[in-house]
Amino acid sequence: MIGCDGYHGVSRHWFPEGSSRSYEHVFPFAWLGVLAAVAPSTQELIYAHHERGFALHSMREPLVSRFYLQVAAEEDLAAWSDERIWQELRTRLETVPGWRLESGPITEKGLAAMRSFVFEPMRHGRLLLAGDAAHIVPATGAKGLNLAVGDVRRLSSALVAWYEQGSVLGLDGYSEACLRQVWRVQWFSSWMTRLLHVLPGADAFERRMQLAQLETLAQSRAGATLLAENYVGLAEGPAPVC
Repeated sequence: MIGCDGYHGVSRHWFPEGSSRSYEHVFPFAWLGVLAAVAPSTQELIYAHHERGFALHSMREPLVSRFYLQVAAEEDLAAWSDERIWQELRTRLETVPGWRLESGPITEKGLAAMRSFVFEPMRHGRLLLAGDAAHIVPATGAKGLNLAVGDVRRLSSALVAWYEQGSVLGLDGYSEACLRQVWRVQWFSSWMTRLLHVLPGADAFERRMQLAQLETLAQSRAGATLLAENYVGLAEGPAPVC
């Protein structure tokens, strides 16, 4: 049986008591996400680190754009009118002289908690976990779907080896192999989140440290390479042949 049941973790309850461990971190802010019927204002993603909070400009279709704003964890969605959303997006995104954010009808609004979660091991007997059933990452690093697909790819190879060759090597090594990648992605997603968001309670020193990190990434080839490697996705190599 394969568990991909996400936040509620139904499959995880089948693990015997004491046979597993979970790790969780909840960030003290949330994302307000909106979908708007407007062409993207740029052909590139924009990650904005602003004193009022993080903002993200992304694209969905030629005439549809997706935006995110950092808000308080307990934010009331009803308090955000369309006018207020566009004003806040302009404040946080229009920081380059001459560049303007195009606006349009907002067709969807929602709040998303920012949390990290890992459950290990990812296998007990014939029950194997994949995707959100085993791990959740904050959306900043854009790695949640990548991890899920990586799990399924590795698991499919292991199942083919079992059914075609009778080999259990892939199944026995599934959890350990997946978790190595999971924890690396958790580090990257957490690092990106802490780097780009205004952290509640942070003092002036910590704020300056954030800005120094961002400047280093912008000016250092090695720093930019580290960011690019992890954001695009580290190659895992071919799925193991068992």
